[in-house]
Amino acid sequence: MHEGRRIQLEQPNRRWIGGGQRSDAALPDAALRLARHAGDTCCRWRSAGRAAGHGVDQVDAERLIWQLVDAGLAEVHERLDKRRDWEPYEWRLTQAGRSRFEVREEPVDVDGWLARTTESRHPVLNACRAWVENARGSASAIDLAVVMAIGEELGAGRLPSGRLLSLQIRGRTKAVRVHDHRDTIEDATGLPLEQVVRTHGRAVLVYGPISFRLDGRVHDAEWSVPWLALTPETVALMTDVDARSVREIRSIENLTAFEEEVRRAREPNVLYVYTGGFPGALELDLLTRLVAAGVPVIRHWSDLDLGGLRILRYLVDAIPGHVEPWRMEPDLLKRLPTTPLTPRDIAGLKAWCDDPTAPGQDLARALLQKGEKAEQEGWFLAASEYPR
Repeated sequence: MHEGRRIQLEQPNRRWIGGGQRSDAALPDAALRLARHAGDTCCRWRSAGRAAGHGVDQVDAERLIWQLVDAGLAEVHERLDKRRDWEPYEWRLTQAGRSRFEVREEPVDVDGWLARTTESRHPVLNACRAWVENARGSASAIDLAVVMAIGEELGAGRLPSGRLLSLQIRGRTKAVRVHDHRDTIEDATGLPLEQVVRTHGRAVLVYGPISFRLDGRVHDAEWSVPWLALTPETVALMTDVDARSVREIRSIENLTAFEEEVRRAREPNVLYVYTGGFPGALELDLLTRLVAAGVPVIRHWSDLDLGGLRILRYLVDAIPGHVEPWRMEPDLLKRLPTTPLTPRDIAGLKAWCDDPTAPGQDLARALLQKGEKAEQEGWFLAASEYPR
């Protein structure tokens, strides 16, 4: 643990990491942009790079958040992963941070809401009501507002919708990102967020020789190039999934690489699946069902960097089948465009090499030896040098 940081254990598998008291410390402009972006909400750790703006990648954004922590302006929420290691998954401004950036929480009428929301026959609404009663003295105003808005929609007999909840809470459809409050919602309702709130535009993208039955009709995933979008409703209702002609699944991290691979070099008997970085519950559900249907192997293609290795490991741990890397051979670092490793990359790769259970050891060692990393899209710049 970094000197000066403090730990507050929240649950056996959850903790907050805070820092110093120098709330007036000088900080880079990118760190200030991140802080202003946070406002009074909890922000997803994995979205920090995008939130920091142009020219800041995820690794740099994480470093900026820790600078905010050490200045006493932010705190990081960590949880135990499947390997019992602590990993950050969200962060928020401290009271000092909200004061410095003049963030004021909008008041929430908890008493009025509890008076209107009496005990009902709806178990999830009752769970929301109990959570609000117990958390009113400790939860943030925005967390209370989110749970209360969900309860109001459930009480009216409607399924809460992410954008409409934001409009209801703050008057703007983009002011509140429901996924930033996943843990709060799941803690309050006892259900996965996707079973409580309908979010906009969620789908897993696939292309390849599978078929399935939906509403009495058989559909396949090869008629729409470069992908067929399977929504959560579709995946839930799919029956008679036929993957007998699939010799392997190729899961691909980035959308451009996925689309170019399908357009330029798709192979017969191969199913392509876009993971969108770390795969979510929807992607994992589909992959698990396909493995259960008899697909023998998933070959995963990610960026040749620490993040790509972490995605590979996540799939290896999460999927009950054989998962192996694809196009992640160390030799590719000699051919693809590369950029220098950051200090955080180096530290993470060294820890990776010290862990005998971590996959892709040969790539991790090669990354450290070369001191550089590569994005998977570079494959298409050097495609003529590689037989497909």
